[in-house]
Amino acid sequence: MRYFNTEGVCRPDVHYMVCLDDRLDKIKRLYVDQGKYFIINRGRQYGKTTTLKALAEYLKKDYVVIAMDFQMMSTASFVNERAFARKFIGQAANYFSRKKELSKELDADALQEFVSLKMDEDLSIDMMFEGLSRICETSKKPIVLMVDEVDSASNNQVFIDFLAQLRGYYLDRENQPTFRSVILAGVYDIKNLKLKLRPDEEHQYNSPWNIAADFDVDMSFSAGQIEVMLKEYETDHHAGMETEAVAEEIYQYTSGYPYLVSAICKILDERLSQREKPSGDVWSKEGVTEAVNILLKMNIPLFGSMAKQLDTYKDMRKMIEEAVYQGKRIPFIPTEKSINLGLMFCFLKEENGYVAVANRIFEMFLMNLFSDNIWG
Repeated sequence: MRYFNTEGVCRPDVHYMVCLDDRLDKIKRLYVDQGKYFIINRGRQYGKTTTLKALAEYLKKDYVVIAMDFQMMSTASFVNERAFARKFIGQAANYFSRKKELSKELDADALQEFVSLKMDEDLSIDMMFEGLSRICETSKKPIVLMVDEVDSASNNQVFIDFLAQLRGYYLDRENQPTFRSVILAGVYDIKNLKLKLRPDEEHQYNSPWNIAADFDVDMSFSAGQIEVMLKEYETDHHAGMETEAVAEEIYQYTSGYPYLVSAICKILDERLSQREKPSGDVWSKEGVTEAVNILLKMNIPLFGSMAKQLDTYKDMRKMIEEAVYQGKRIPFIPTEKSINLGLMFCFLKEENGYVAVANRIFEMFLMNLFSDNIWG
């Protein structure tokens, strides 16, 4: 029996989840097929990894997909170029060995030459890219590179050198074979990479990702998408819910933030529905409100991450506190640093020309947070 998942990647055969086919089709048509390089940057637990894994499966008919995760690379992997290149090659080699079907698409000699670079004492990032170029040149299908959790690597110069190589090959791809498309995923937009660099490294920052296309695909869930998911649940459990009304109520609280949608449904299913004597109809507007109140009292990583970012970026905190706690109307100017940060973390949105909190649950959490700080 499927269940609502709030821990890690969602899979349609295991979890109740919103259908992603429309989103995947749009990404393929507007970005991958057109050879775009781009980054999917959204707040924590916004479905980035789930989308990447689903997209890799969706693309495999027309492309060879190389999917990597920088979260799997330790700090030592970014000490210098050789350490990074060795780890990158090793992770790619492991990926190729797991994906046996890729042996039909990739040239064995080019792949072996690439893997053998690990043993070169003078290995550098540019040598690694020469090997990748050879793999791209000899592949039977265009190659798409996906890198998840790029944030974990973005506070050092080696990562900037990696981006610079991607940029160089992109600009010269008529002469040097390279990836058809590159997709990076993380919370931080690469355009804001300077925010994570240490002060002694800022002088080395040269915006190597100015080739990237703006990623304009809505990754939130609509009320209609939520309803389709609830109908699947209703078919399995016969909860007697009015799916349209419940979906709309969930949307009103979450504005479609993927984790919050799943968290509310999980509380309804696993906590409220399992009571010995449930009060009223659990899957109802009243039940959703009760689930939200329970969620706000839970120590979930998403709220912890929000509090941490507010502590890190004091100006953003002051601006959000003025908007939420003091009711100040702040004009929406996305280029203003604090507003830009709030948008990047998915804390904020634009509403009638003014700054607004992204959803009602965040607004309730922030109100509680600011109240505790004042009275505590």
